[in-house]
Amino acid sequence: MVLLRNFTIFKDFLKFLFTAPKGDTNLLVPVPFFCYNGRMLLVIDLGNTTVVYGLFSGKRLIKEWRFPTKKLKIPAIKPKIDRVVVASVVPHLNNKLRKLIKAKLKCNPFFVTADNIPGLSVPLKNKREIGADRVVDALAAYKLYGGPAIVVDFGTATTFDLISARGEYLGGAIAPGVILARDALYEHAAKLPKIKISAPKQVIGKNTVSAMQSGLVYGYVAMVEGVVRRIQASRRFDFVKGRDPDFPLFHKLMLSGQTTTPKVIATGGLAKLICKYTKVVDRIDAKLTLKGLCLIGGELNVRRT
Repeated sequence: MVLLRNFTIFKDFLKFLFTAPKGDTNLLVPVPFFCYNGRMLLVIDLGNTTVVYGLFSGKRLIKEWRFPTKKLKIPAIKPKIDRVVVASVVPHLNNKLRKLIKAKLKCNPFFVTADNIPGLSVPLKNKREIGADRVVDALAAYKLYGGPAIVVDFGTATTFDLISARGEYLGGAIAPGVILARDALYEHAAKLPKIKISAPKQVIGKNTVSAMQSGLVYGYVAMVEGVVRRIQASRRFDFVKGRDPDFPLFHKLMLSGQTTTPKVIATGGLAKLICKYTKVVDRIDAKLTLKGLCLIGGELNVRRT
């Protein structure tokens, strides 16, 4: 009886420790290997700088790995993988990654594109030009936080993506990433050093390092604020819930009081640093891309059954 009671207490403790808070059903919570159940899904975010692997049991994130893209490899994974979903922005590595997955995991991976992404409408021409990570982020933002929404991703490039209230990917903007900008200054300006990216105490730098830090951090804060506000201003009537942006002008004027300001979701490695100094960002979700790939994996499983 004592052993049974102790086991029950231990089980309840694990349930408390690794269960999402009540009311936040969209939270993907890490759990230990011995607690997993359901289909095992491996998602892969193949970026220009880093490749990120996420192992999911159902909607729960079990483990995450990160490797430099130039050292592309498959991590050692204990459980049998049922499905692999990939978002890649490095086309020349796709075949290599596909072969690695088939050889080591015995799976045929699903590579997400703007053409085949389930659950997201992409009414744009030249879909092949759109990065897979951008549409995956857009899908995750819409499914987890609702639309309209703007996703700001601080990756190798800093991208801004707009999703309508009806779940349509409407396009966005692309700028150099913070690290890319830092490296460009170092590589192309003889007197500028390679610095650590952090926020100086004041905007006006008193030496070269603090001046560069100010320009990178506060400059990108200003860019985020400016681009977000311009997107909001330029697409105002698209944010009317359930309404078509091509409505006649008088309908738009009648509905102008019902417009909805889009939520702004930030993700990527430097999101926390940059977004600390602005109020235009509503939520930081470091796992947004992994969550989007997990949602796609779930949708593919439903279609298969």
